[in-house]
Amino acid sequence: MNHLSPSKSLPLSTIAIVSGTILAIFGGILMFTNPNQRQYEEFAEEKLSLYAKENLCQAGAPALDQVLKSQVCHMMVEAGKRQIPRVVRETTQRKNYMLLSIYETNLYLYQFRTIGVFNNFYVLNVDQLYDQN
Repeated sequence: MNHLSPSKSLPLSTIAIVSGTILAIFGGILMFTNPNQRQYEEFAEEKLSLYAKENLCQAGAPALDQVLKSQVCHMMVEAGKRQIPRVVRETTQRKNYMLLSIYETNLYLYQFRTIGVFNNFYVLNVDQLYDQN
């Protein structure tokens, strides 16, 4: 017996069946792990309050009035944290593609675009809608 002889290739129908099965399993996993609106609201509550604290509530200068404004901003974010899911629900449009979802949230000056897939969320971009000056 010659072990170096060319191996027989699989028939095209077998390759098609195996490939189709793998794609169906992967599609099923994507559908099963497509996060819902409530999960997005919980994610947004955490991420938006963190974003506000890190980007909107930072003191522009070490002056006392800037520091006080920053502290008040932090307190307002914490106090309003429970309202974020309601605000997100009212300002978000979900595009459900069965395998994944894309969420577009318009919050006053900012638009957040987020993808939900595999029970996780990934912020695609944050756009400033209007110039604040």
